[in-house]
Amino acid sequence: MGLSRKARDIGVAAAILALTALIVARIDGGGGETVTGSARAADGDTLTLDGHRIRLMGMDSPEMMQACRRDGVEWRCGVAARSRLAELLRAGPITCKAEGRDKYDRWLARCEANGEDLGARMVREGLAVAYGGYENEERLAKAERKGLWSSTFDMPQDWRRMNGRPQEDTHEGEGGLIGGLLKAMGLT
Repeated sequence: MGLSRKARDIGVAAAILALTALIVARIDGGGGETVTGSARAADGDTLTLDGHRIRLMGMDSPEMMQACRRDGVEWRCGVAARSRLAELLRAGPITCKAEGRDKYDRWLARCEANGEDLGARMVREGLAVAYGGYENEERLAKAERKGLWSSTFDMPQDWRRMNGRPQEDTHEGEGGLIGGLLKAMGLT
């Protein structure tokens, strides 16, 4: 009798968990949607496209007010990152595929211009750091001393912490609320 009751309890718990996951998926939103069009850079890792505020996944760029030092001279690395993203956005239609939302309700997305991943490009050019993705691109940028890697700089998350700015969570593999639930349960 004890075994069948335990099996029933496990079944009920699994059903409740499945129902909760479906509800969370509905609330979490943003996943799977794709938009294409002209985009505008807000900073080096955030853009606006078709009325959607989009945070590029897997990378983190210096904040607009952040400065770096190269050869003893200060340069506005945050402004440089935004300028480069703006330039890449002018290359043609931008396509972004949402993979979730962040705590600011921005889409977390992978975006492309002419078939090229914008996050990968920004990290490869050294104007952003890997932040849950693009580790290979960061290794190459470091080895070639590109962008940030040719200077002295604070990692963007450290700069935000030191300057009282809100922190960002890493993006790669977050999976939104469902991913968080599965991770908390030890299922991922």
